[in-house]
Amino acid sequence: MLAPSQTETHRHPELVWVGSGAWVACDPAVAEHDPHRIVAYLECKDARVYLLWVGNPDGVHEFDTIRTALEAVSQRLEPLAA
Repeated sequence: MLAPSQTETHRHPELVWVGSGAWVACDPAVAEHDPHRIVAYLECKDARVYLLWVGNPDGVHEFDTIRTALEAVSQRLEPLAA
């Protein structure tokens, strides 16, 4: 598991590897055993990153890099308290 880091305005998700090229993005502010902790599923395949939001019927989004996919996840997490 990758440790969380923070920007000035949003939390960055924790990534948990779940298999060959697949990760789940977790909200570090949610308790470890809370099912709401998982916010997205990411899969790296064919030089693309596919992101599926958990609990959101938004469909699958495609990104060029894991970094841009994680930035999208970070922007969806609640803003940090000032």
